[in-house]
Amino acid sequence: MDTTSASASSMPQRGGAGVAVAQFRPATSLTSTTGDDGTGIGDLEVVLPDLGSTVRWFQHGYPTPLARWHHHPEIEFHLIVASHGQMMAGDRTLDFAPGQVTLMGPDLPHNWLSDLGPGECLKERDVLCQVLPQRVAAAAHALPELSGFEALVERSRRGIVLGGASAAAAAELLTVMGRQQGMGRLGTLLALVEVFLSAPGNEWRHIATRGYVPSLDDVTAGRINEVLTYIEDNLEGTLSMQTAASRLAMSPSAFSRFFHSTAGITFSALVRRRRIARACHLLRRTDLPVARVADLSGYTNLANFNRRFRDETGTTPSSYRRVSQAALDDSLTTG
Repeated sequence: MDTTSASASSMPQRGGAGVAVAQFRPATSLTSTTGDDGTGIGDLEVVLPDLGSTVRWFQHGYPTPLARWHHHPEIEFHLIVASHGQMMAGDRTLDFAPGQVTLMGPDLPHNWLSDLGPGECLKERDVLCQVLPQRVAAAAHALPELSGFEALVERSRRGIVLGGASAAAAAELLTVMGRQQGMGRLGTLLALVEVFLSAPGNEWRHIATRGYVPSLDDVTAGRINEVLTYIEDNLEGTLSMQTAASRLAMSPSAFSRFFHSTAGITFSALVRRRRIARACHLLRRTDLPVARVADLSGYTNLANFNRRFRDETGTTPSSYRRVSQAALDDSLTTG
């Protein structure tokens, strides 16, 4: 097959749409991306707190060494402002879209992967704030109004994703927080906590399964990131469980059990869904022929691509492109 990567500048591009609140979607896949030397492995992120502030707020694009399978003792309120893709939290994976708001609990492993074409990158994708729960817990001894924060921390240990009006309200608060300092930022944090605590039952849900216990050792994290990098670096070419297992010095059967139990998805399902996710992105954002989209997504047989695409999306590639690009054009016209 032709494995020549088409860069973002060489593809026939279509315009982008504005941010919309993400809706709940079925579980799909997860992965990471290659970063600088040494950044693709390692699980514990050391968060340096802002001087004189309880809340650390920042934003970043993608790919970046920050986008990997990792965890930290801080809770993290997270907003996606651009791109579709797959999010992993603990042993579950979910689709995400612009406007997705989540809360990652202390030491809950998490990762986001955007669906991009070869060579593409995003200048801005993530807006987030991180807070060390112990700092707020200490203040709660003197301020009983903060007792609800501890309840939210406990709820967040399995990860939380918001929907509907609650997601929209939280997204606005996370965005505003970036323009604030001091008491203003702290006040917005408390408002954000209140949004999560008061969200109606149909606008929030846990992500990880009940009883999930994270594997926080460096070996597990290194293995997961090694496999994720292997997948992303070879979406257009050949991907095999045997090769992935050999990279971890494991037998195929042992690797299959390890990956499924840790990531919550089988290796073959992950590869299939990541390839279809890339195809969806290219169909939405470019005018490349369907055959070329299949090629760039790792499918050498067009009939097989069409069958796999229908299995994952419920429609054909041509129909998907027609509907998604019409929706994009409408949003640009009315935006």
